[in-house]
Amino acid sequence: MKPLLTLEEVRDALIGRYFTFQTPYGMRLLTYADYTASGRSLRFIEKYLIKIQREYANTHTEDNVTGRHMTNLLHQAEKIIKKAFNAESNCRIIAIGTGATGAITKFQEIIGIRLPPATKKLLIQLIDKSSKEKVLNPALSKIYDKEIDRLKPVVFIGPYEHHSNDIMWREAIAEVISIQLNTNGGIDLKDLENQVSDPKYKDRLKIGSFSAASNITGIKSPVYEIARIMHKYGGLVCFDYAASAPYVKINMNKNSETFFDAIFISPHKFVGGPGSSGILVFNERIYDQTLSPTAAGGGTVDFVSATTVDYSEDIEVREKAGTPGVLQTIKAALAIDLKDALGFDTIASKEREYTTRALERLFKHPNIEILGPHDPKNRISIVSFTIKHGDKKLHPKFITKLLNDLFGIQSRAGCMCAGPYGHLLLQISEEKSQQLRKITQRGKLGLKPGWCRVTFHYLFSEVEFQFICQSIEFIADYGYLLLKDYSFNINTGEWVHINFKDVHLSSKPDIKTVLSTNLRNCFEEEYIDQKKEFTKYLKYAKDLVYNIGMEEDYLQLEDSETEKLRWFNFSHTYED
Repeated sequence: MKPLLTLEEVRDALIGRYFTFQTPYGMRLLTYADYTASGRSLRFIEKYLIKIQREYANTHTEDNVTGRHMTNLLHQAEKIIKKAFNAESNCRIIAIGTGATGAITKFQEIIGIRLPPATKKLLIQLIDKSSKEKVLNPALSKIYDKEIDRLKPVVFIGPYEHHSNDIMWREAIAEVISIQLNTNGGIDLKDLENQVSDPKYKDRLKIGSFSAASNITGIKSPVYEIARIMHKYGGLVCFDYAASAPYVKINMNKNSETFFDAIFISPHKFVGGPGSSGILVFNERIYDQTLSPTAAGGGTVDFVSATTVDYSEDIEVREKAGTPGVLQTIKAALAIDLKDALGFDTIASKEREYTTRALERLFKHPNIEILGPHDPKNRISIVSFTIKHGDKKLHPKFITKLLNDLFGIQSRAGCMCAGPYGHLLLQISEEKSQQLRKITQRGKLGLKPGWCRVTFHYLFSEVEFQFICQSIEFIADYGYLLLKDYSFNINTGEWVHINFKDVHLSSKPDIKTVLSTNLRNCFEEEYIDQKKEFTKYLKYAKDLVYNIGMEEDYLQLEDSETEKLRWFNFSHTYED
């Protein structure tokens, strides 16, 4: 079946495709390579959302045309999302928050293991007060605490989790077990089976919560094999699809052994998705309807009096307290449906091509270190890297700054909310980790190691793909020569050009600004010849380093303890 849309048609509909901005080195055409963090908006989706706002109203009524229309659109959007994930027969959907983090939170509430910190504190205070009143034997209290630890749920997570699918479980009423990496850099299925089948977990609720793909290296998890193992030993299994949902097929009901109990989706990471809600899709078998909803409020009830409450029997109704995010959910459905409109084979083919070519090319450069497994067959198109500079490295935030300022390329630096995996990738020992922690607790966040990440997205043109690779290679060759142009903030890790002030930071989202805004440049952008612009930027960069001089003059940090941990060079410093 012929796809409804081509890559070229969607690429041309991107808002901001021909947006230019001022940098220390002149005006630059924006080239967006940060799709792992967030997608980009599309003109035809934004226009549709504007159109339906003519008849916008709250749901929870079908007595008038506006309420009936929006209620119908919301229900249709939910059906589109379920269909995309083969979740129509036995799954329920909740639009919650702004991404996968909200979905994970709601899932934890549904299965009963989440307690907010203030609630924990209150319960402990009440228990302590009750214990004192009853003069509880301290020895019995310790036995009681050990018994709780022995019986509480156990959660198995993968080795490359985003913080949202890691520390949120640590804060829950659960013991958390992290599964190891195998020799190929993927999740160790043998270790998973050994852990899940351990007799000490026999009578406990077992939950597996795994990233479907790393948001750093792009390595994909064998989700169906993981599901089979978890179900074999009586566990629940859920997957964080925040990073990979825009690029891979998701089948919640593949068969009776490998079905998923829940998935967590961030539709804002899809093309067309910015501003959409987070999505939780879960198997209805895990939901206990004898309990009150996780959030009791308007729209969840059939009857309420001063003394009684009857909640709706419909799971999706009872878990949709208050006004739903109607436009946000519709936008999520449109972004997810766009993937089907393009065709999975089209997306997968272009992803494989760009990932293979990018890894082969960048891996050959002596100064570029690609993180994670180098086999492109089991990765989505995320590439994270560091750049060597003598016996040190270029600071990743300096790399992203140069990509932005010299070339207009939008990338991302840091640890991407995956600290434990970052420790493994960068081979940071426990001793070194504690030293870094001590320094960051003193407010010196700029000393934290990290990397630069780009996404070689399927919407890239060949010109964009080549330009991004050339720009990274240029910085790997000559980026260090521009350290003298930038000042480093040890407290934040930010780098700023010594002779430039970013005027975009002065913009405010107020009504005065809105009234003076011209949307023509958003919906009717003027064409710019990318190849011509990119050629000009690369020539400018080469001329710049040729004339700047080859001498290197770097500073040291004043604090000796901090200086010992420094792994990068800098020429100027500043503080906010």
